[in-house]
Amino acid sequence: MSFVMLVGMSAYIWHLYKLKKKNGVTYKIPIKDILGVAFLFLLSGFLFVYSLLDLPNVLANKTKQYKGDCEIIIFDITRGGHTEVNFGKNSVMFPQDYQGIEEGNYYCEVEYYPRTEQGKSLELYQSKGGKLINQK
Repeated sequence: MSFVMLVGMSAYIWHLYKLKKKNGVTYKIPIKDILGVAFLFLLSGFLFVYSLLDLPNVLANKTKQYKGDCEIIIFDITRGGHTEVNFGKNSVMFPQDYQGIEEGNYYCEVEYYPRTEQGKSLELYQSKGGKLINQK
């Protein structure tokens, strides 16, 4: 998504430049339009670079693992949401409705990508050494 925004903002800026040059008309672009486009351009660039941080780890299949007590929190908003697995100070994110799990406290075994803390796999148990609830 961030890549699409980055390309879109670049195309818009290029279009404005070409339009101005083609018509030979000198006009001022309102400052709010310039600031809006610049903000969206920088935001999309930041999000694109942030999403690439774990690309070497994904390609090399290098993950970290956490085992221990965790709390599952499901964020459900109108445009989507996500499932978050909290381990005290650390948290790992999974897509919304991941494995159909429910909120609560579990014993978790999580595999995740370290830089962005995006989850790869999640195993939930009732307690340590207990019954496996979900696995994907």
